[in-house]
Amino acid sequence: MFPQARSKMVGKRAAPMIRSHHSVLAHFTRAAVLGMVVVSLCHTLDAAPPTPAQRKELADIRADAGKVRTLITRKKFDEARAEITALEDRLGKLAQEVQVTAEDPAIAGVQRVIDAQKTLLDKADGGGGMPKEKLGVSFVDDVVPILSGKCGNCHGDNARGGLRLDTFAGMKRGGQSGPLLVPGNPAASLLCQRLTSPNPQARMPRGPEPLTAQEIQTIAAWIAGGATFDGDDETAILRSLRKKTPDEPEPEVAMATGKESVSFTKDIAPTLLNTCGGCHSDQRRAGGLSVMSFEKLLRGGESGRVLVAGNLEGSRLWRLVNGDETPVMPAGNMTGITREFYNNLRTWITEGVKYDGGDPKRPLRDLVPTAEEMQAAELAKLTPEDWLKKRQADSADMWKRTFRDAPMRMVEGDDLLVMGDLPQERLQQVHNWAADQLQRLKTAFNIQDKPVFKGKLAVFVFKDRFGYDEFNSTVERRTIPREIHGHSTITAGQERALVALYDLGDEPTTTSPGTQLVVLEHVTSAVLQRSGRDMPDWLVAGTGLALAGASGASTANPYLSQLNIRAADSLRGTTLTQPAQVLADGSFPPGDVPAIGYTLVQFMLRQGGPASFGQFVARLQGGDSLDAALRAVYRADSASIGTAFAASLANVGGKK
Repeated sequence: MFPQARSKMVGKRAAPMIRSHHSVLAHFTRAAVLGMVVVSLCHTLDAAPPTPAQRKELADIRADAGKVRTLITRKKFDEARAEITALEDRLGKLAQEVQVTAEDPAIAGVQRVIDAQKTLLDKADGGGGMPKEKLGVSFVDDVVPILSGKCGNCHGDNARGGLRLDTFAGMKRGGQSGPLLVPGNPAASLLCQRLTSPNPQARMPRGPEPLTAQEIQTIAAWIAGGATFDGDDETAILRSLRKKTPDEPEPEVAMATGKESVSFTKDIAPTLLNTCGGCHSDQRRAGGLSVMSFEKLLRGGESGRVLVAGNLEGSRLWRLVNGDETPVMPAGNMTGITREFYNNLRTWITEGVKYDGGDPKRPLRDLVPTAEEMQAAELAKLTPEDWLKKRQADSADMWKRTFRDAPMRMVEGDDLLVMGDLPQERLQQVHNWAADQLQRLKTAFNIQDKPVFKGKLAVFVFKDRFGYDEFNSTVERRTIPREIHGHSTITAGQERALVALYDLGDEPTTTSPGTQLVVLEHVTSAVLQRSGRDMPDWLVAGTGLALAGASGASTANPYLSQLNIRAADSLRGTTLTQPAQVLADGSFPPGDVPAIGYTLVQFMLRQGGPASFGQFVARLQGGDSLDAALRAVYRADSASIGTAFAASLANVGGKK
């Protein structure tokens, strides 16, 4: 179906292919390794309220700091340092204008972003003058605890993406996307790119919490120092490389009689594993304590036993949870400790620390569902009315976290909750655009669910870019390139189902698609992600734009008319070495993904027609891999389609 094109790719550069959603080999830098996780911009300056121009300048400084990554990637280190100096000058001038000190939270937050990029720039430019052997990061002592504690669940025996992270040999080998490590260069290392991806569906580890800034610094410093292995056996399981504690006598286990009012396996173990297990696992053993089995829990940690049967005051676990001793557990906050667990723990210790799970050496995970499984079970109990109440409450909370005091207006329809700080009439117009697109999508994809999304789809619309950036910073916990005007986030099970964008106005240009097109694009993207399956970024963005453009309201949009030129320019500017990389996530800068996706989807529609493309999407939603879906529908693979697509753009005009 796809003609055999010239095997020569557009452009003649050679570099290993690196894959990650919305992270980019050619444009990703050391600055991004830290910048994406340490950005914490306050909502307002603490002195006199800043003017709109000053707020915009603060947001622009933060955004411009991200552009330094392009200079570092191109090894224009002098220019990068000059740009950083200019950013600091602008920030200092702004602080003087608003009459605040450098310690002001908003100013300090942006300064931390700049400082992080300065540090990583130093490493890019020869390690900042520091010899590699003095970087002071040990793989066994410093990196293994992070990898074992945060990555082992998905990249162990049943390795996702063919990637094993339970041995150093597995790390060196990499997975389906290629090598993980480029020794001496964190910016070019896939490991760092995935850890800091702005896309929550692509960022590793999966889940709401990314690695901390310190953890990412540790990994980046280890790679900058040469990514050396300081153990004895590269094939050894990582957790076996940890320092072993001396042998201790077997703790005495009191088995339950059935007369106890609290069950360890039902009432205690779930919270211990899902709330405490992140820090107190076999891999991390914070304080020397593991809660991965009842026997290990009884052994205690570096401070000795944490449980004494019948003795609350003598049980350190209780004292920490009760706040009688510091540090209070769980560390950081108490959100994982419910009143029910608190009462059950007290009763269980008082009743003698009885165990009802069989073999005390048996892993508790065999007895206890994961937090995700427990959450899925709770969500499965919700009625449609419960879902709607949850979506409304969650949306109100997201808004309050973004703007503490600003009022939120809302328009509610059969399938949508459209909210924002725009006038009511404008929100109604956005709702109508979204509702009309949803109706077209229901017909196109034969969607019978009412509403289309559980609890309805939440659509946040902000009056300006500042509001959209704040939402991404506080709610999505990421920064967004300036070229991105909106996004959709649909989690597995639809616990979170939202679209967020800002009002660009109704006059599209070659660089601004206009609000209507953005609404149609991301409503479509949200529908594509309803299944909870991983979908390629280019497909989600490209299908959204293609269907939006075909809706009739946006067919003359000048933004769409120049996307093929942008796609050709992006292809010429990449370091792709294999045709299959065209269809791989992470091959292009985030700002170029819409252009590549739109042009690639249009290319596939021309080759096979709407019916074939619909079958292709359905197979991906059903769980097929990208190549399996391509072979089943188009009788081709990623390499063949990538070659033909690149050839179709070879003569498209653009940058020279």
